[in-house]
Amino acid sequence: MLQIIYFGCFCITLLVLLFLLAYGRTVSVDIVLLSVVIAVSNGGFFALSKASNLEEAILANNITYGIGLFSPILVLLVICNICRIAFPNILKAVLIGVQILIYFCVCTTGHLTIFYQSIELHFGEAGSYVTKTYGPVHDLYLLSVLVYTASGIVVVIYALNKRTALVSRRNLDMILFTDILTVGLYLLERLLHLKYEMMPLVSTFSIIIISSIVIRVYFFSVYYNQNMFEDEIIKNGYIMFDKNLRYMGANNTARQLYPELNSWELEKKIPGNGGRFNTFLRQSLMKYVQEGKIEATKGKTYEYKGELYCYDIGVLLRKGSSIRGYYIKVSNLTDVLR
Repeated sequence: MLQIIYFGCFCITLLVLLFLLAYGRTVSVDIVLLSVVIAVSNGGFFALSKASNLEEAILANNITYGIGLFSPILVLLVICNICRIAFPNILKAVLIGVQILIYFCVCTTGHLTIFYQSIELHFGEAGSYVTKTYGPVHDLYLLSVLVYTASGIVVVIYALNKRTALVSRRNLDMILFTDILTVGLYLLERLLHLKYEMMPLVSTFSIIIISSIVIRVYFFSVYYNQNMFEDEIIKNGYIMFDKNLRYMGANNTARQLYPELNSWELEKKIPGNGGRFNTFLRQSLMKYVQEGKIEATKGKTYEYKGELYCYDIGVLLRKGSSIRGYYIKVSNLTDVLR
C-alpha cells in the first residue's frame, strides 16, 4: 500500500511540473525547479521502497535527499519573489553551491563515513527501508534546513509589516505553513526513528498549495506582466482584478492616483467606502463586467482637480477565450493636451 502511495505522489508531482511548464515564461524558474526536485525525490522514495539490495537502496536514498537539500532554499526564493524582496544572484549561487557540496557528501554513502557512518537495508511488509547512523556533515545539512526555514519566516514577517507582498496574508501564511510542516515532519521522523518516510505526502501537498498560489501571483501581478504593458508601466496606472472582481494588485502609479489602494486587502472584494476609485472607476468596471465584453473599452475620461484622466478597461484571458480577470489602465492626459 505504501508503495502505491509513493508512486501516486510521484505521478502527482510530475503532473504539477507539467502544469507549471504549460505556463511557460509566466512562472519563475524557482517554482519550476522546486517541482522538479520534489518529483525526482518522490521517485527516489518509491525506488527505495522497491530496493532489493543495499546498492539500490543507497542510490535511491541519495535521490531522496533532493527534497531536504534543495527544497528549503527554493521555497525561500519563491517567498522572496512573492514578497518583492531582492535576492542577489551571487548570494543565490553561493548558497546553492553549498547545498551541492553537501549533496556530494550524501553521495559518498557506502564509501565514506562523513554523512552516514553506517546504513543497513531492511525488508518490511510495506516495502524496503533503511536504518542509518549519521555522520558529522549530516548536522550541517540539518542546520541548513533550519536556517532557510527561519529565513522564510523573517521574510514573511517583514513583507507583512512593509506591505510589499503580492498575495494576501492568508496565502503567505499557507506557504509558510507548508514550509514549517515539511520541516517539522522531517524532524519528527528523525526524533521517533520511523521506518517509513511520510515526506512524499507532505511535499506533494506543499507543491500543490505553493504552485496554485504562485500561478495566481504571476498571472495577475502587474510586476510580472510588464512585457504585456511594455514601457507604459511607469507612466500609466494599472489595477488588476480576478474574474470575481477581487483586488489582485496595482503598480505604484495607480497607488499614487488612488491612495485608497494602499489600504485594500489583496484577494478581497472592492471596498465600498468612498475614495477616488469608487467615485470615478467602479461604476464603469461593474457595467463592463455585466455586459460580458471581451474587447477593451477605450478612451473614457474624467476630470479631477483640474487634471484630465483617461482610462481603459479590459480582460485578462487564459490561453483561449475564457476570462481570467480584468485590468484598468489609467493615464493622465493633462500634459498631453496642453
